[in-house]
Amino acid sequence: MSPLYIVIPLSILSIVIVLFNIAVCCLVCCNKKLRTFTNGFIVSLAISDIMVGAILFPCYLTNPFGTAEFIGYIVSIILLAGVSNLCTVTYDRYLALSHPLTYKYRVSKIFVRAIIASWTIPIIYSLLPLIWSTDMKLPIHKIYIIGLQVFGVMIPYILIIIAYIRIYVKVKRSLKRRRKFSMNSLQHSKQERRRVSSEVKVAKVFSIVAASFILCWIPVIYITTADQILNKQSLIPEPLGSVSLFTVAFSSLVNPLLYSFMKPDFYQVISKALRSCITPMGRGNEQTIALSPISVCTENNS
Repeated sequence: MSPLYIVIPLSILSIVIVLFNIAVCCLVCCNKKLRTFTNGFIVSLAISDIMVGAILFPCYLTNPFGTAEFIGYIVSIILLAGVSNLCTVTYDRYLALSHPLTYKYRVSKIFVRAIIASWTIPIIYSLLPLIWSTDMKLPIHKIYIIGLQVFGVMIPYILIIIAYIRIYVKVKRSLKRRRKFSMNSLQHSKQERRRVSSEVKVAKVFSIVAASFILCWIPVIYITTADQILNKQSLIPEPLGSVSLFTVAFSSLVNPLLYSFMKPDFYQVISKALRSCITPMGRGNEQTIALSPISVCTENNS
């Protein structure tokens, strides 16, 4: 059983992670303005974050099957699903900025297949060790772990970095062209600038999400490498196991916060909902003050 100083914070974080990410899913499902292809990919990513709080941490804390193998499968599925969902989101942003006129047509063709692939591939790959009974001593298991890290994490992240670099280069080029050929109508250029500005903001959000994801999962990747590939547990500092849990929790918690405060469509919907809740309260207070004898006397004296 894990010590209380780990059990209590992780239990609280599990609840918060699940609630925040369910809120993201509900916002997208219940609000027509948020029902976009990009936000569909966000919901898929939020589901992998929900798995962290609803499955991974409870299993780690209670260890219901009495073995770390089950937790290993869950960790692998969540890690690979997170990476694959970030790849689909990155590709979505690349299409939106590089092919704005045909974006909706292109993304509508791949949307369902991309969502299915971003989950089926991680699940199938994560369950492959069942073929050799997850025997970590076998050479095939070491090859499997190396393949997971190289083809499941490193190469996808290299492609993600290249994609975002190309996105920002294309944005800079398009803005320079518009400045040179600003002979068109002012209204059209303003609308185009707003669209590009909004797309850039969304791209920034997802680049931060991708960066925070890989940084938070580095301790887990390091532990897996030292333990299962190098077979040198001495290289793993004792506190790193506990630290890795909290970094993974931070990764699952930071995403909904980034969407809420940095993604324009989420921010608008949330701020509008908050204003609609606050305004009636404010009106009620104004009526009470206006009818109170003290306020009447104050107004007359002034």
